[in-house]
Amino acid sequence: MLNPTTNHEFDLIVIGAGSGGLATSKRAAAHGAKVAIVETSRVGGTCVIRGCIPKKLMVYASQLGHAREIALDYGWKDQSGPIDWERLRVMRDNVVANLEAMHQRNLAKANVTLFEGHARFLTPESIQVGEQTLRAPKVVIATGAAPMMPEIPGIEHTINSDGFWSVQEQPKRAVVIGGGYIALELACALQGLGTQTTLLVRSQILRQFDQEIAEHLETSMVKSGMKIIKGVDIQKIEKVDTELQVYFRGEELGDSMASADAVTLVATGRKPNTDGLGLETIGVKQDDRGAITVTDDDETNVSGVFAIGDVTLRPMLTPVAIKAGRILAERLFNDGDARMDYSDIPTAIFSQPPVGSVGLSEKEAIEEYGDSIKVFRSEFGGLMYSPTPKERTIRCMMKMVVHTETDKVLGCHMVGPDAPEIIQGFATAIKCGATKADFDRTVAIHPSSAEEFVLMS
Repeated sequence: MLNPTTNHEFDLIVIGAGSGGLATSKRAAAHGAKVAIVETSRVGGTCVIRGCIPKKLMVYASQLGHAREIALDYGWKDQSGPIDWERLRVMRDNVVANLEAMHQRNLAKANVTLFEGHARFLTPESIQVGEQTLRAPKVVIATGAAPMMPEIPGIEHTINSDGFWSVQEQPKRAVVIGGGYIALELACALQGLGTQTTLLVRSQILRQFDQEIAEHLETSMVKSGMKIIKGVDIQKIEKVDTELQVYFRGEELGDSMASADAVTLVATGRKPNTDGLGLETIGVKQDDRGAITVTDDDETNVSGVFAIGDVTLRPMLTPVAIKAGRILAERLFNDGDARMDYSDIPTAIFSQPPVGSVGLSEKEAIEEYGDSIKVFRSEFGGLMYSPTPKERTIRCMMKMVVHTETDKVLGCHMVGPDAPEIIQGFATAIKCGATKADFDRTVAIHPSSAEEFVLMS
């Protein structure tokens, strides 16, 4: 790692070694650019270190516990028992560390110079990192976002989604505050691993998703044993011995309290990581949420300074940041002319069961097309659950939203096993403008859950 105390000249400086920054720097270097990347924390960013990867490993562990129960219905003999939290934690952290090391090696192979420390603009072309000054005619800000903690008395006793990964012992009881995808994913993982979990939601879960899908997921979560209380206003949080008590006011319950074993997780939104970057020094504009304002070319109001990924509060998804970064690098160093297309972005929630979604929800389609839509639905238990009692069966729900005037499929939504894997393929069809007739002409793969999308009538 080159990191001497001196001045350095580059073609491009990338601030932030998360998914977007890594993709931008390596693609630019592949086209011959001399690139520096600056990271104040760990290489890999939110996704690798404290997001997608560790979360998915927790979800896998939780799913395997459920699979063990179903295996009994098929004749497998097994001794049930609690999860070995310490073994899970060590395995998870080792995977994350190995991926971080891999990304560091890949930067070196790509001839991207990594600087460890906090970056601060001195001028639009000069970045201070510790005692060093880096210079480049082009700078990309890819510093991501961080959990946002609400102003609630006693909030200092809680953890956010970053702090979750430091929990050493499995809690017997946990309270999760929030109704977005991060809150749901971690709440489902905890519940599935054997922690009695209470989810406190201000209004409704997954407000940005198709609400029929969200309601189906909520039913499944309650069926798993999770307690979900909606319409709550958190009043205060108190620490009593080794217990945390969350006091809230509910629309139906009035003044109530939920207890946790010192693990109360708050996941109520995220804010851009811009503190200390010196954006005010060079005059980079931000909106009222703190997001860096950019053009369709990802350029800020300051010439030569660009921003991509979560720091812009565009769709906060790892593949979005990666694609945006690569496209930007192509424009800057390979005469590319493409622009990031933010329409019909597929997304998934790794809850239990998981959700996959692409395109317009039913509500969004009605708002845009009025009565000129038709909705197709399918709900079923699935062949795998044939020998399984209803209380352990995970029911699947699928929806397709179609524009009746053009027959174009506007959206596909699913909650159930393998939903993210299934939606990924249908996202390609929607991106290509497939019609309902195209779906109908497609031969089904039987028996599978995915076949329902080409059999709906």
